[in-house]
Formats: sequence, C-alpha cells, structure tokens
Amino acid sequence: MSRLPLAAELFLVTCHEVTGRTRIPATHLDLGLGGALLLELVLDGRIALVDRHVAVVDRTPLADPLLDRALAEVSGDPKPREPDHWVRHLARGARSAVENRLVSSGVLQVDDHRVLGLIPVHHRHQTDTRIEHELVDRLHDVVILGRPPAQEIAALVSLALAVGLEQCLFPRSDRRAIRHRMREIADGEWVGVAVRHSIDAVNAALGIETASGRAIDR
Repeated sequence: MSRLPLAAELFLVTCHEVTGRTRIPATHLDLGLGGALLLELVLDGRIALVDRHVAVVDRTPLADPLLDRALAEVSGDPKPREPDHWVRHLARGARSAVENRLVSSGVLQVDDHRVLGLIPVHHRHQTDTRIEHELVDRLHDVVILGRPPAQEIAALVSLALAVGLEQCLFPRSDRRAIRHRMREIADGEWVGVAVRHSIDAVNAALGIETASGRAIDR
C-alpha cells in the first residue's frame, strides 16, 4: 500500500485499534484532521503562509481525492484567509471522509448495527494494526529516543501535540519532558498552531479548562 495521507495517519493513532473509539474528544480529532489536510498541502508545496494568510502557490492536483478536494476549496476562495479558518473549514466532514478512505484501503472495517433493535451503533476496527504500530514506533523513536525526524513524522508530531495526544501515545513518560520534545520537533510549524488555537476556541466556548488549568478568556 502507498503511504496514507497525513490525515489518515492521525486518524489511526487517535482511534483505539480494537474499539475504534477516539482517545480524544471527537471535536478535537475533527480539527486535527482539518489541520492534517492543510499541512499535507504545505508539505506538497501547494500552499504557503504569506502575510499571515494561506496562499495557494501551486494548483496542480495531487491525484488524491482528499487532498485535491481540500486544494480546490482553498483555491476557490477569493478572500485571503488565516490558517484557523481553513482548519475549521476543512474539518467539516473530514472524519467520515478519512474513515471511508481507510475502509476502501482495507485498513478499517466498519460494523453498523442496532442494540436491542433500537440504538444505532457505529463500530470500526483495524483489520491490520501493523500500520498504526509502525507509526507509533516512529513517533517513539523521534520523541522518546530523540532521533532526527523525517518531514512527514515531524508533521504528525506537531498535529499529535496540537490535539493533545501526547499522554495517550506516551503514557509512561514524563508529560512535561514529552511536550517539550514535541514542541522542539514542531517548532515553526504554523498549521499545528492553528489547530491548537481552534481547539482552544472550542474549549473556551464550552467553558472547558485548558491544559494550563483555567478556562481561556473569551
């Protein structure tokens, strides 16, 4: 199988391999997936940050439905937009689109049924856990062992940090040290910052406390 899109990789490390349940709030995952689509366009040289706005620098399609749809939406907007806008915009419908991509690739299997014939249940599980395990091993190598990260794994680290996955991925490690290392890897990566801003805005609107221990001022 060819390399999965960054959004699909984030989906796999965020969802439990057996139960399919998200390890973080679903809204956080959605925004992370929106950021993953945006960040992959950056890595592929299609967009860049110009004067604090997202600018299209190459409209050439990437022959990937997820990414080409995202590129078309950014290209089709005549107004200059900040990264936070595109993270929120691309998050809409991203989870189902990424899940469908993984199902069609044979990585996920979905079981929709009703409990007691009444309560609808959407259950997904990985048919081959080797992809997730490899991703987690690569994250461990760069975050815990301090090995130099490749560009793609550094991007995944920045998104994992933005959505708050560090404790789930490295439960036995010192959280402060882990966050410091992940911030080092993600340094200068503006899409992850936009994802974090978007999540903080959602938390503030709901009155949820942030990692600093207090609600964000509205």
